[in-house]
Amino acid sequence: MLKRNFVLHMFTVVVLMTLVLAACGVNAASGKSGEVTLTIAARAGAMGDALTESAKNYQETKGIKVQVVCMPYAELKETAVLDVRNNAGAYDLVMLDDPWMPEFSEGDLLANLDEYFTGGLDDDFTEKCVALCRNPYGKGPLFALPMIGNVTMFYYRTDLLEKYNQSPPKTWDEVIKIAEIITREEPDTYGYVVRGQRGNPIVADYLPVFWAYGGEVLDENMQPNVNSEAGIKAMETYLKLKDLSPKGTETFDSDQIATALTQGQIAMTIAWPSWVSQVDNPESSKVVGKIEFLQVPGQAKDSAAMIGNWLIGVPKTSRNKEQAVAFIKWAISKETQKEMALMGGGAPTRKSLYNDPDLTAKYRHYPAQLAALEHSVARPRTPYWSQVEDVWGLYLSQILAGQLDIDEGLNKANSEIRKILK
Repeated sequence: MLKRNFVLHMFTVVVLMTLVLAACGVNAASGKSGEVTLTIAARAGAMGDALTESAKNYQETKGIKVQVVCMPYAELKETAVLDVRNNAGAYDLVMLDDPWMPEFSEGDLLANLDEYFTGGLDDDFTEKCVALCRNPYGKGPLFALPMIGNVTMFYYRTDLLEKYNQSPPKTWDEVIKIAEIITREEPDTYGYVVRGQRGNPIVADYLPVFWAYGGEVLDENMQPNVNSEAGIKAMETYLKLKDLSPKGTETFDSDQIATALTQGQIAMTIAWPSWVSQVDNPESSKVVGKIEFLQVPGQAKDSAAMIGNWLIGVPKTSRNKEQAVAFIKWAISKETQKEMALMGGGAPTRKSLYNDPDLTAKYRHYPAQLAALEHSVARPRTPYWSQVEDVWGLYLSQILAGQLDIDEGLNKANSEIRKILK
């Protein structure tokens, strides 16, 4: 048994060291004795690529060597956790999806950054973005800083709404009314599309409707409340939206939604800002110039968009905390956020940049995105969110597919979530 544990431990160490060397664009620094090299664990893709380029600028101007290690979503989280749990200290900074914050902060994986930001952050940062970086949510110590200001938006066809003399919807009742007209009157076009695939897709798609009706996944005592009256009303609306969607939406994920949107098959949906480039691409989209954006509609409440920021924090085991914090301050500065946004590395978390002429010229949706950020809601701040999401997503998909009625499905979901939280 001892031999087996030793082998497993050595395997973990080897994996961590291999990942450290697998930098995505910035060379690892062998360096002279005493030189500092900051190593960043980052999300692979456009965000990681932009961070890599910006890190090169930091290295040139500050003389601090920076290595950015890009990895897929699930691997990033697992690697960051293992690094601290094994006291490896391989990373000085780590990018975090905001739902990870409770798990990382309550698990004692991150350094408390309050001492480095004694006056808090300047008021140019969107309050909803900063709140994600504190645990307890919005009022506890800072364990990270807001780097990428992602949030869902409402996409709608301006040509179809104008054709039927409809104003852009502010409530889900208005969405349904417009969707019914378009589904009835427009051949081969549906008024809406839901993203019904089991698990994260349907939960992410349903939550803005749930929040709009005043739903709360967890109450003030951290007890599940998905089968509340608000939850029932939200699910009734969601089933109406499904009936106004193309056939087969029970299995739709992002790719199917993007296809339906760009090919002119639907009039309205919820989507992330990264999809704007797809609908505006004349080589693949049939709706160029016909799509506009809003904050997600409300109902009982007007705050309903799902916030999905990427944060950056300092692992507790970093050997270079002072230098890591210096890098964070540079990375979230107005100049660097603008630079990364122009490179396609994600939207800012500073309000002023959403009105920057260089950025609005490139990203026409920025005014709508800022409104969405300011009317956004965070996913429940619990270390068990991923498990809650899996269970809830299972029962939501069964309700959507007609395998369970609303009451039975939501009651079962609530019971299973309660078991998880215990």
